[in-house]
Amino acid sequence: MQRIALTRRGLASLALATAVMGLLRPAAAALVPGQQEIVQRVETYFNGIHTLAADFQQIAPDGSLSTGKLYIDRDRGGMRFDYDPPSKILLVAPGDWRLIFYDGSIKQVNVIPLAETPLGFVLDKEVKLEGDVTVEAVREREGEIDLVLVRTKEPDQGQVVLTLAKRPLELRRWTVTDAQGLTTTITLSQVQTGMPLDRKLFVWRDPQLFGWPED
Repeated sequence: MQRIALTRRGLASLALATAVMGLLRPAAAALVPGQQEIVQRVETYFNGIHTLAADFQQIAPDGSLSTGKLYIDRDRGGMRFDYDPPSKILLVAPGDWRLIFYDGSIKQVNVIPLAETPLGFVLDKEVKLEGDVTVEAVREREGEIDLVLVRTKEPDQGQVVLTLAKRPLELRRWTVTDAQGLTTTITLSQVQTGMPLDRKLFVWRDPQLFGWPED
């Protein structure tokens, strides 16, 4: 497989798209009925979202901070991460099988199957936390719920922890761990749902050909 060269910031951002690690864990216990009910509530929450926009903060394994804007259009199957300057990183899911990752600092494009990304399931027509992903654990604490997700066919390859506020139910953050056990955390704020989103947000236009969006 061809190795790809990415900047340190690009590698941290790529953790949004690939949850691959070689950590072995014991088999997870089956969820109890109360936990299964929470999973169903989370599925209902995601299925009730048509569009979403939010600010995000990304903390990389080295502690560096990036910010930007997240857009999701479940009706179109689109997702977009716009990173604020000075970052030159852009991630776009245009509504097919792809998540396109662009690192403008080295002018490199990488294409990742959406099904292999931590949040790919959010764009399914019906969100079901089973099949391609499995809920390995449900953790509750005051005001928040954690869902630990693994890929069903390769449970030893990694995990993503989704954290949601309890009341009202709302996605707050997620954490991805890489092959060395380093974590990247993405925290959302100013979450809004149900607003119209410009379909152009989810059209992939290679910045190498068309220029950076704000240029």
